[in-house]
Amino acid sequence: MKINLKLTVTVFCLLVSVFTLNAQADNEISIGNVSKGEIDFAGFKLNKDAAIHIGGTGASFESRGNKLAFYGWIIDSESRELVWSLLDAYEKEYFHGDGEFDFKTDIELKKGSYEIYFTGMYDNSFYKYQVNDFADLVQEVVRVIADDDDLYYKNENYKMTVSCKEGFTSNSGREYIDKMVNKAIVSFVRTGDDEIETKNFALTSETKLYIYCEGEREGLEFYDFAWIYDLKTHEKVWPNNLTDYNRAGGGRKNFIAFQELILPAGEYQVNYVTDGSHSYDRWNVMPPNDPQMWGITVWCDNVDKKNVSENTREHLPVVDLTKVRDDDFVSKGFELTKDVDLRVICLGEIADYEPNDYGWIINAKTRETIWKFSKAKSEYAGGGKKNRIVNEVISLEKGKYIAYFASDGSHSYRDWNTAPPQDQKMWGLSLWTVKDDDKSSIKLFNEEELIDENVIVEITRVRDNERKYEDFVINKESKVRIYALGEGDDGEMHDTGWLKNMDTGKIVWEMTYRTSEHAGGANKNRMYNNYIVLPKGNYRLYYETDGSHSYMDWNADPPLDQMNYGIKILKE
Repeated sequence: MKINLKLTVTVFCLLVSVFTLNAQADNEISIGNVSKGEIDFAGFKLNKDAAIHIGGTGASFESRGNKLAFYGWIIDSESRELVWSLLDAYEKEYFHGDGEFDFKTDIELKKGSYEIYFTGMYDNSFYKYQVNDFADLVQEVVRVIADDDDLYYKNENYKMTVSCKEGFTSNSGREYIDKMVNKAIVSFVRTGDDEIETKNFALTSETKLYIYCEGEREGLEFYDFAWIYDLKTHEKVWPNNLTDYNRAGGGRKNFIAFQELILPAGEYQVNYVTDGSHSYDRWNVMPPNDPQMWGITVWCDNVDKKNVSENTREHLPVVDLTKVRDDDFVSKGFELTKDVDLRVICLGEIADYEPNDYGWIINAKTRETIWKFSKAKSEYAGGGKKNRIVNEVISLEKGKYIAYFASDGSHSYRDWNTAPPQDQKMWGLSLWTVKDDDKSSIKLFNEEELIDENVIVEITRVRDNERKYEDFVINKESKVRIYALGEGDDGEMHDTGWLKNMDTGKIVWEMTYRTSEHAGGANKNRMYNNYIVLPKGNYRLYYETDGSHSYMDWNADPPLDQMNYGIKILKE
């Protein structure tokens, strides 16, 4: 009987303990114990206005002129606004940087849902984390080694507890955002390093959209960012001139943009890209106040949901020279059976004034450049400031054309040496029809297989230290076009061509520096493209190169039409 009584008492005590712990757990949340760059979070819901108690241990350390802080904050789940921050409430302790400190306070909160966060990270208000060169890298390594102190990088004592006597229900802190994501038109949240997210949607009529975006920027350069473009025109519709980028809390490079945007009926694509650091995976400066929303969310009013569809058509270019890599040279010929308007989208690199990665279009018959990528007509394409894009409509007459794109030895698709552009896969040149029914009027051909019936004689793709000639006959006086590419500087030609009348033994034409013009690429690339009149007779065409800078072996940027380096004579 005594044994049974002891057992009953023991079971009763255990049950009381369990109920007490559960009651405490339901009314209290504790987060913390983070490493540098990590966040811990949870959520709670108040079913009525109430006072909550906040307590715990934070820390602030002075580290090589920069502060490493362990701190927490609370945001309103619905408005996403900050309602309390340890850095603000204990500003004195934070700025002194004397180490760990205890905190406790009571605040009044309205009925609703809330999220609490805790992190440990550098302030970076006056310290620029970005590594730009080898000297910066050495400095960063020294700083990391000097600061490698696990005693304050991760300490289980650094934490924050939130509690309330009644009307308080805890949760994981993910519920509100997860519900919002399911209701949104497009939502990319909690995005990590090196992510590329895209999603299409269609609007059946004009609709007002709401856009909430968080990301990373330094000055005018964006590293984690979003954009929306029209799938048909490939024109960017957001961000626009009305977009405001505001501080998102935490590190100075965290930005937030909220905007109402009215879009007409059409098909659109939402994009979000991140670089290799500072994201929801791990932060390298203080995270934003709303870290889970790192990304972009687009939604509309409930009454307008009937306008939204996920059914979009596939939009493909008629000429596709994209995803270009380092030291690449690509081309595609196309024939128009009638006059056509084409949209040219060219995404390339311009570090100073002249393009480094660029595209152009020539008339296949005359070899004249009819369109060229340039800084004047381009605009910033996101990421590094040297990323530039042109998106414009050009009118082309019936005929044959060749589109080209050339890249140098650095900064190209999948091998960027600074932040990549917004739409990385578009690196290169592409052509799109403005009217869908014009697609049937375009035929593609390979430049290598193009047989130009107008060519009388040619010597092209000439290499180093070559001297070549070709004989030909003119049966009657004729006006002919001479098209020549060569090398020259300081008024002298090094790779050049000339034409000799074999009946008289006289030179009737010669490519000179003064009669030629810049051929694109390096300044020494020269071009002659003009007409002369040849009497009936026998002729010999010559071309000669020196020991450097020739086809497939350039010592500087090649000319635009590098495939035709040399000389050719064509019928008028």
